[in-house]
Amino acid sequence: MESLQMESSESTDSKLKTGIYTFRGSLLNEPKEIRTTVHWGTFPFHTFHLRREFDNLACLTIWDKPLPKPRETQRDRWAKRPCVLRFRFFRDIVRSAMEHFQFVPSEELGLVFYMKMPKLSKIKQAERIHKPHQVRPDLDNLEKATLDALYAEDAVVYLKTALKIWSLEPRIEIWNLK
Repeated sequence: MESLQMESSESTDSKLKTGIYTFRGSLLNEPKEIRTTVHWGTFPFHTFHLRREFDNLACLTIWDKPLPKPRETQRDRWAKRPCVLRFRFFRDIVRSAMEHFQFVPSEELGLVFYMKMPKLSKIKQAERIHKPHQVRPDLDNLEKATLDALYAEDAVVYLKTALKIWSLEPRIEIWNLK
């Protein structure tokens, strides 16, 4: 992976408390630009086993395709497999956005993975939008990649709620539930 160059463009609205950070780098010798945002709001999917309100929570959004955790081997330290390079690039994006926004993930997380809709007719897309995504990649591998990017040691997480649903625009929402 080449050296990453990060530039930011920030726009804030004091009423909404939103921010935008653009991560620029190169992945597999191709320039790539990823937009990340932070906003405060209400967790969109209620978890019924918790009896408390989910209002005014911080949410970090990565506006890119959700990525599963690859199975890394000793050889990956020197061999540059594309799946491992993509994961490391994703990890750098998340850590850079966390540093820029001073976003500190809590021990209670809500993860929402919006998976890209395949090319279908408008009618079939409308039927599928925000419905469960029940094909590969697996939810647990998506969770592993995100938690490894968020924490140096992810054993501190004691509660997480994760969803994988269809969407027209792929992204990952990371909600602090505490």
